[in-house]
Parts: sequence; C-alpha cells; structure tokens
Amino acid sequence: MASPLAFSRRKAGTTTPRPPEEQIAVPPLDLGLLYDLPTLELRARFVMDGFLAGLHRSPRKGSSVEFAEYRNYQLGDDLRRIDWRLYGRTDRLNVKQCEHETQLRVILVLDNSASMAYSSRPGQVLAKIDFARTLLAAIGLLAMRQGDAFGLGLVGTGLGEYLKPKASQSHWRTTLAKLDAMKTGGGTDLIRSMEELAEVLPSRSLVVVASDFYEKPASLREILRRFRFDHHEVMALQILDPMELDFGEDQNGTFVDAESSRKMILDTTSVRTGYLQRLRTFLDQTAESVREEGGDYVLVRTDSNPAEALGLYLADRERLL
Repeated sequence: MASPLAFSRRKAGTTTPRPPEEQIAVPPLDLGLLYDLPTLELRARFVMDGFLAGLHRSPRKGSSVEFAEYRNYQLGDDLRRIDWRLYGRTDRLNVKQCEHETQLRVILVLDNSASMAYSSRPGQVLAKIDFARTLLAAIGLLAMRQGDAFGLGLVGTGLGEYLKPKASQSHWRTTLAKLDAMKTGGGTDLIRSMEELAEVLPSRSLVVVASDFYEKPASLREILRRFRFDHHEVMALQILDPMELDFGEDQNGTFVDAESSRKMILDTTSVRTGYLQRLRTFLDQTAESVREEGGDYVLVRTDSNPAEALGLYLADRERLL
C-alpha cells in the first residue's frame, strides 16, 4: 500500500513533486503506546521525539540563526556566547547576539465539528479529533523549539476561540490546555470559520488546518484564494479514519451521520465501489483546491504515524524562511 502521506507540492498550474532528498525519514511509531499515553502533552512529545529521531538521521544540516550584533556581557549570560577573540583584542567582554532570519508566525487551526469525534476502532485507533490535536500540539512544540510564534484557532460553525501567536513555553502549555479542553459537537461551517479567522490573522502567517474537510471543494477554494491574496501560506491536513477511506465490507449495519443524526441502513458490499469512487473524486477535488491556490495538502490516516506530517511542516518552514 502506498504511504498515506503524500509529501508533494504543487504550485498553481503545476504538478512538480518535492524531490525525494527533501523528505525526512521517520522511524516507525508505536501507535498502541501513543493511544495509551494519558495526556496530550505526552502524546505530543512522543510524536516529536519520533520525528527528531528521523531528523537526526537525515544528512541535511543547516541553521536558521545568524549573527546580529554584540552587546556588553551581563551577569548571568551564557559564557559560551562570549566572543573570546574580541576579548583578546579589546579586553572587554562582549556577547554575540543572534537572531532568527525571520520569526515565522504559525496558526494552528482545529476543526471541532461532530464528525471529528469518529473512530472506527475505539481503543485501537485515535478518534480524528484526538489524532488532529496531537499532531497540532506536536507542531506547536516544534515551532516553539524553532523560536517561532504560534497561535491557535478552534473552528466549527464559526471561530470559537483564537489565541494570538506567541513564542514561549507558557504559551505552548496554554495552547495544550485549549486543545485538550475542546469538545466536539454540532455541525460544521469551516468556510465561515476560516473567513472569521482571516479577519484576525497577523500578516504572512503559515496556517495549518487539521480537519476532515467535509466541505464543497469549490467553496474551500474561494476562502483559500483570500488567504493567498493576504499572503498567507496554508497547509491542509485532511484527517480521516481508515473506515472512511477503505469502507470495509464487514461493516454492514446502520450508519448515523454524526452531525445531522440521520440514519441509513447499508449493505457495504453493494455500495462500496460507488462510495470509493465518489470519495476519490472528493479527495482529488479537495487536494486540487488547496494546491491550485498555492497551499500544501496531505491526507492523513488516523492509523498512520503522525510524525510524518511534521516533515511537511518543517519543509514549508525552511522554504518560507
């Protein structure tokens, strides 16, 4: 089976894949252990550690930090930052100040609609909402370690809550608390939510959206066009359960729409082929809507390694800087 995560980029009107050497090898992750970890913080750190293990194996090296200026040494400064050569010439203690080439602003966006609460195998596969918040928390942790400012938007039928981007450990813990406390429920209006989000975003942000994207692709394209006009970058993480993607033939019975409560009795053997065809069309159209507006799209299965998606985030960060 092909990897559920397609690490590729398409600029508008092109189909050029990201070169293989820009991909980051991520070692396998014990998804059973991930499920059993009791807190969101532990899950985020577990995913992050798995990602860093692959990153350390990568032959690609580099730094986004460069020298800026000197300042006088102050009690408590790290002695390793003193320029001893300059001290030998001037007999003065000066500390090298460095700065990030650019501090990226990352906005983590989580869809809390009722459909995100679904898991086809409770106890074995994380619900979409838990998988999504684990992934976003890990991206927030990575952003914090990179010195980037990160914020949070919780969306459903509108923008429920918004945290302005900051770069600190205390802000990451606040973000964790908001993600952890968020409950799913009700319908979804992702387009309206993102329109409200667009009104409060700082300029030139990287917007990472974790959702099942059950929206009309044409409507999605319209709001993404606005984000592109406002010079934001969008990374769309479409989070889906294996049952939604594979529609196993042993799943006969009554199906209930999580958002409308509508019930339908289905014989999966008779409807599976048509369902998969319509699903593929929907996924292709969603991906095309994102990519044609200059964004990145990745389909993420909830039975896959969430650390793999961090590679896409890191590649985007390096490109933007």
